[in-house]
Amino acid sequence: MTSFIELIKTACNRPVILVGRFICFLFLLSCAVPVSAQVMKIEGTVIDTVVQKPLHHAVAMTIRISDSLLMAFSRTNSEGFFKMDSLPVDTYQVVISHPQFGDKDFILIGSKDNLFMDLKKIILPPKSITLTEVTVFGYADPVFYKGDTLIYTADSFKVKKNAVVEDLLKKLPGIKVEADGKIYSQGKKVDQVLVDGDEFFGSDPTIATKNLAANSVESVQVYDKKNESANENSSDDMLKVMNLQLKEDAKKGYFGKATAAGDFKDFYEGELLLNKFQGKRKLSLFAMSSNTPRSTFGWNDIYQYGLTNEQNTFMNDDGNMVSYWNDNRPQGIPKTIKSGFYYTDKIGKKTKVSLNYTYNQVTLNGETTTTSQYFLSDTTYKTNEYQHSQQQNKSHAANLTITQTIDSLSEIEVQSKVKYSTSEQNKTGRNSFLTNSGILARTTGIDNSSDGKNSDWNNSIKLTRNFKKRDRKLVANYNIGIITNESDGLLKSENTFYSNSVVSNDSLIDQKKTSTGNRQNQLASVSYTEPVGKKIKLEFSYDISLNTGTQDKKSFDFFNGQYSNENPTLTNNFKSTRTINRIGAKFMYEVKKYSFSAGTRVRQVEVSNTNLVTQDKLSQTTKNILPYMSYRYKFSDNHSLNFRYTTNSNQPDLNQLQPVPDNTNPNYIVKGNPALVPTYSHNFNLDMYSFKPVTGKNFWCSSGFTTADDAFANSTSYDSLGRTISQTVNVKGNYNVYAYLNLSIPLFSRMLELNPGFNYNMNHRSNFINDVKNITMSSRADASMNIRLHIDTLEFSIGGNYSFNSTSSSLNTQSNQSYSSHGFDASLSLELPLKMKIETDASYEINKQRAAGYNLNYILWNASLSKSFLKNENLIFAIDATDMLNQNINTNRDIRDNVISDIKSTVIGRYILLKATFKINSNKKKDDEEGD
Repeated sequence: MTSFIELIKTACNRPVILVGRFICFLFLLSCAVPVSAQVMKIEGTVIDTVVQKPLHHAVAMTIRISDSLLMAFSRTNSEGFFKMDSLPVDTYQVVISHPQFGDKDFILIGSKDNLFMDLKKIILPPKSITLTEVTVFGYADPVFYKGDTLIYTADSFKVKKNAVVEDLLKKLPGIKVEADGKIYSQGKKVDQVLVDGDEFFGSDPTIATKNLAANSVESVQVYDKKNESANENSSDDMLKVMNLQLKEDAKKGYFGKATAAGDFKDFYEGELLLNKFQGKRKLSLFAMSSNTPRSTFGWNDIYQYGLTNEQNTFMNDDGNMVSYWNDNRPQGIPKTIKSGFYYTDKIGKKTKVSLNYTYNQVTLNGETTTTSQYFLSDTTYKTNEYQHSQQQNKSHAANLTITQTIDSLSEIEVQSKVKYSTSEQNKTGRNSFLTNSGILARTTGIDNSSDGKNSDWNNSIKLTRNFKKRDRKLVANYNIGIITNESDGLLKSENTFYSNSVVSNDSLIDQKKTSTGNRQNQLASVSYTEPVGKKIKLEFSYDISLNTGTQDKKSFDFFNGQYSNENPTLTNNFKSTRTINRIGAKFMYEVKKYSFSAGTRVRQVEVSNTNLVTQDKLSQTTKNILPYMSYRYKFSDNHSLNFRYTTNSNQPDLNQLQPVPDNTNPNYIVKGNPALVPTYSHNFNLDMYSFKPVTGKNFWCSSGFTTADDAFANSTSYDSLGRTISQTVNVKGNYNVYAYLNLSIPLFSRMLELNPGFNYNMNHRSNFINDVKNITMSSRADASMNIRLHIDTLEFSIGGNYSFNSTSSSLNTQSNQSYSSHGFDASLSLELPLKMKIETDASYEINKQRAAGYNLNYILWNASLSKSFLKNENLIFAIDATDMLNQNINTNRDIRDNVISDIKSTVIGRYILLKATFKINSNKKKDDEEGD
């Protein structure tokens, strides 16, 4: 019977037009599934003839004869038994091996009448014999372990012509590569990809996996290493590392691409990337210009281009450096320009230098409409808000890192980061306030404009000293950061009142606002680790930080043709000084099966808040004991259970402390609270993962609970006109519960994969409305299922998701509302003859139980048809269509305290681009050139 793959290939090569091929393919896809049941199964038992017992840990490999491709891999159990199933009908070489014996080979010819192969008892030959002279022609095992390192021999896995490393990884058993380039090994995400043991253009994999030629790789090595930057709040103290070991003649070269796209009228995209490497020296140049939704670098782009500038880094209250990607830009019509370079080199044997620079300019033009329902103890009302905004942000950022190896045990690292940014913003808006019965009571028009500039300079020096005694270590660090910001703006606002058919205007605001801020943060820390025997380590640490900040805000009312009258109620100069002393101790115990660590930090925080206008001063001293604990049990290398308990305490920032109203939006005034105290929270987390290397099946689940004392919350008061004044206060009793579960179930030799998932989140929050405590309970449950099909020329997926949200409030039961959303999505990538490729994806979103005008159902359908040219397929022309049905819209619901808001924002609709991409890659093997 014709195999499933053969049916697909036959369908795609029929001499019919492109659309006919696509329809033919989908028809065969639906009809050919039963055929895929024609698969082979191989099993047997390996016997140790010396002791006449089953042989444990023998390796069985099935290699397809036609292309030497490794199709299955298994190990014998304690009974000496192994099996390999779901193999397509074909002719195979089965190799049985064990370190103490020689290999045993079988040639198996499969057919529809010969699907089950029982090799019964297998006796391996002696490992070696003595010969006077021998010439060996051999090959390395496709997959083997060397210590704790899993090694794949790259040439044992056949890939297509011009394949890159990512194509090779998709062929390796136990390795999974997702569409966004994320890599998983044995069910766990790969945290770091190295090339010859070093980073390759930045810290993340895709720059190597998407650009290096597959035939330049000698072997792929996967192992775990200690996470040197882990702390008690880290989710894992081990990193999954993949190292690409290059062949000797492939350790220098260049690669890159240039892309230009447009519709010759409204939209355009342009991108340039050039990378050159030679040994330890690497240089990357990049530029991007666009006015489509793809005009910003996302999280993956940061890594793909080695753009470490695009990560924002700050030091939290516990002295740990945290990196994050700031993606809270408002929705709208964008226009972006980005450019920069990344350079790293090793000078001599002991000095490594890294330098990078980025220029970024973003212009946004956006419109947003919001409908909000306000629930008070005795009434409700509604607002409709429209806002139009124009803004432009520009920034220059540069990073310099010098790492100096002093000797074989000592290293010093100096780092300097500087960023300068400017912003211009104009906002116009109109708010309508409606009574509970829907009668218009008031409208407000607001015009707001501002210009600002900000500078951020951060410097650090770190000394790491190892000792001859294993695991003994001393680390000392000093960090200083200086931040300044200035802004100037104008605010104009006017209210119109409607009462008994009478229209009147009142509350005119015309003000100029200025703000100047300065902050300086210093941290000095030292830690020492001492091993006690082979299983126990003790760690001691001390750090001190000094943070000072001032913020001077002024407001001037318009009078006699100029902004000359200072408004004392909106003017304030404020200073905050915070000194933190912290000492800690940690106990660590680790054996092969499990590890345990526990410790505590004792911290004293001294805060002085001074109102420089009134000279009022408020001082606080807070002492905390912050314990933490973690436990990991390894059932096997691919199955573990983890438990973590941590505590943390966060400080309020200057805006939350400064006692001056911010009336940027006169309907929503925010005021600081100098009496705020730090928060204190307990965090519990339990997770488990399991992975089966042979089948690729994996399971991951996690659950957690967080409770917070003195959490930051809003205390909001409402006047008779519906205007609010909000202030941050401390509350007790807040908590959060979450759980999620994900499965990956491969079928038919991993051609088909099922991915069900479930997620649950529940929050208990307190706040104050008109001095009355309000408790809000909100929960969300999500369920999803995705089905993926992958063969040589085809990738197809289809899935669905459902989300149910519910809220309840103690203040007003009318806010106890539930709503849901669900959707479906599908994607297809199909390689066609004549070097053509079709890609398409679609999603259908359904929203229910929203406010009138927000129950929107829409389909987003994108498609692309491309053709490659030149013998290396480096020139690609494509037609890209985005939002083909012109239904794109951005909508979401926000529930906060006693307010439920439904929001719609403008986004770009349908557009079609003609795109040209040219790729360059010098990293090509000589035998490929001879074969062309």
